[in-house]
Amino acid sequence: MSKNAKRQKTLDEMITTSSKKTKTNQTTSTIEKKISNEDLEILKQFDLDMTFGPCTGISRIDRYERALRHELDPPIRVYELIQLYPNDRQVTYR
Repeated sequence: MSKNAKRQKTLDEMITTSSKKTKTNQTTSTIEKKISNEDLEILKQFDLDMTFGPCTGISRIDRYERALRHELDPPIRVYELIQLYPNDRQVTYR
């Protein structure tokens, strides 16, 4: 299995786990949201995956949208996290 395939598999597993946790967290607190380490790891894996192009000097949302425009199929969980934490610089910028 190639490095990219392993990274994608790991990312997919983290997304599945994180999605389940987020659904329960959404009901507990809408006032103060703190991103989990697993969600930060998903974002980090997105940053490291060169399939979606370079990440230097660009916000995650811009990189995500660029990947969509080029039909590179970026993980939807990255977009969800950006929308969940729009004011958290750990999420919006690398």
